[in-house]
Amino acid sequence: MDNAITDHGDHSHKYTMRISRLTIDKLGIRLYDRVSAVLAELIANSYDADATKVEVSLPWGVTLAGTIHAAEHEPYRIVVRDNGHGMTSTEINIHYLMVGSDRRVRVGTDLSRRLERPVMGRKGIGKLAPFGICRTIEVISVGGADAERTEKGWPMANIVMNLDEMLSDTERDYHPRPGPQDGTFSTERGTTVILRDFLRKRVGSGPELSRQLAARFGLERADWQVEVRNSIAGRGAPQKFVLRDLPVDVMEETRIDVAKRPVWIGDRFLPVTGWAAYSKQPYRDEAMAGVRIYARGKLAAQTRDFGIPAGFTGEFKLRSYLVGAVHVNWLDDEEDLVRSDRQDIIWNSERGEALSAWGRNLVRELGQLGESSVKRRVWEEFVEKSGILATLQTIAPQDRMFRKSVMDAARILVNNKDRAALEDPAHIDSIVRLALSLGPQRSLLETLKDVAEDTDNRLDVVVAMFETARVAEVYSLGQIASERVAVVDRLQRLVDDRRSLERPFQELIERAPWLLAPEWTPLGMNESLQRVRASFERWYKQKFGTALVTTAIGSEKREPDFVLLHDAGELWIVEIKRMDYHLTDEEYNRAINYLYALDTFLNENPRIGEQFPRRRLTFIVDHIDKLRPAALSSLVSDDRVDRRTWRELLDSTLRAHRDFLDRVYAMRLGEQSESDDAGASVG
Repeated sequence: MDNAITDHGDHSHKYTMRISRLTIDKLGIRLYDRVSAVLAELIANSYDADATKVEVSLPWGVTLAGTIHAAEHEPYRIVVRDNGHGMTSTEINIHYLMVGSDRRVRVGTDLSRRLERPVMGRKGIGKLAPFGICRTIEVISVGGADAERTEKGWPMANIVMNLDEMLSDTERDYHPRPGPQDGTFSTERGTTVILRDFLRKRVGSGPELSRQLAARFGLERADWQVEVRNSIAGRGAPQKFVLRDLPVDVMEETRIDVAKRPVWIGDRFLPVTGWAAYSKQPYRDEAMAGVRIYARGKLAAQTRDFGIPAGFTGEFKLRSYLVGAVHVNWLDDEEDLVRSDRQDIIWNSERGEALSAWGRNLVRELGQLGESSVKRRVWEEFVEKSGILATLQTIAPQDRMFRKSVMDAARILVNNKDRAALEDPAHIDSIVRLALSLGPQRSLLETLKDVAEDTDNRLDVVVAMFETARVAEVYSLGQIASERVAVVDRLQRLVDDRRSLERPFQELIERAPWLLAPEWTPLGMNESLQRVRASFERWYKQKFGTALVTTAIGSEKREPDFVLLHDAGELWIVEIKRMDYHLTDEEYNRAINYLYALDTFLNENPRIGEQFPRRRLTFIVDHIDKLRPAALSSLVSDDRVDRRTWRELLDSTLRAHRDFLDRVYAMRLGEQSESDDAGASVG
């Protein structure tokens, strides 16, 4: 960063930046590839500039660049305007165009100029963040000391930076172009940043943006307001929102206030504030899941478990239900422990390790609190939604023992469910039916206890009843256990066989969607999903003139375009490729277009769409090395799109079901041992 300040002897260029191509690539494009992350950096800069009001304007729910709209059109701009102290042309050179210097060292304080706010910025690279999503940044800033104000107002500085021009020469100083308003005056101070010429990036809907931005800031102040507006006219839904603290619906009985739990390092402690708890329902939205760790009011890291090892009470539910907001300002004090992209902490440091140990203790306590709370709430919700009490009263009003045994069986079946599983009425009905079938067998076992205590009963009657009960018990357990064991075994065989083609994988995923999300329940080909599939396929053919196949089951004559699954409130496009396949750009873009088409279909049919407010796309493919940079960037930045290899899917499935499968395998070994012993005795 030598000679980053303008050589005032050279009057041919008013503004100068010197920065290597590698630095721009690593600090701009690679670190900040999501729209919400870029907005957070620009908003944080406004906060540090003592702004009391920030106005953000951008199009909601669109892809900024692509084949449908030209990114240069007027709505496809992002504008961030604040009323902060602004900068003069000299200050732009000394501060804004000085990339990578520690702001607090350069300025001599970690407080803002006028309102003395603890500043969020430090590394001096946030200004490059927009180059992660666009090629052109325009800055218009009006500022200066009171003495610099003239009759015309404060001086205005206006620069335009272009990524392609900046990267064209890696050694010489870069000279941003003065904009049309440079050198003029304004009566109001403040800074406006305008982003244009976008890479292929998706902007979330209004609610998505609100959650994503709220998750990145952990402060609310009377002298601070951020308003985000949709630049494309819309109908119905609100077209603007004010940034607030992230609302999270939690089980209050599990909430832990961490203010009285400092982090100990040796014989001293470091303060922590905030809270952690279990949410009332599992969060699949990344912005809301896990504990958010803030430093100086800005997101520094997000964790689901603080790296705690397996084996504690409630661990399997914890990673779906754990939420929290913890403020740890000392992560960003003398020693900077926040990673450059503010997406994680440098954990392998003395303070980082101490915070990790503190968090693991917190997680263990929450696991114990949350386990019983989650089970109780899920059970209460199941009883309410299923109407099982009324059903039992109708079919067995005089048989109290039967009613109790059915309720006991239902409680066992519901015991390890989460609330999302109860969003599907068909699944609730299946639990009720299974409980009704298991109930009489549990009654039989209760009767067996009575018979065993009655010495007048013949031994052969007792033995016969025991055999009947044993058969019923093994059958009911086998129905539940063997299905998952068989599916996991099948997946492992397919993965181990490098020649496996797409169709067996497609059928397996479709019949057992819990392979993708262990908290899901096996929904299979239920009626509601069949209706959505059929409607979407008809709509797609009418809209685009091309037939679409969204299931591998029952479509033997044609390979499916993709597999469409659904869980509570979510439609999931799953693009499945055979083992060792290399995904191409054409295939990636085609799948993205399917996702956009699904959005359009559900928006045009709101009664269907309101049932599925969340839509996502997953690629299950081993290699993405053939994707071009634009597709790779889209895959990383779009939070509705993700990719897994077959080995990763198998590993996550085995980890998620490890305890369950271990017990089933142990039972099988026990049964086999009993059988061998019996065979030996007969022999």
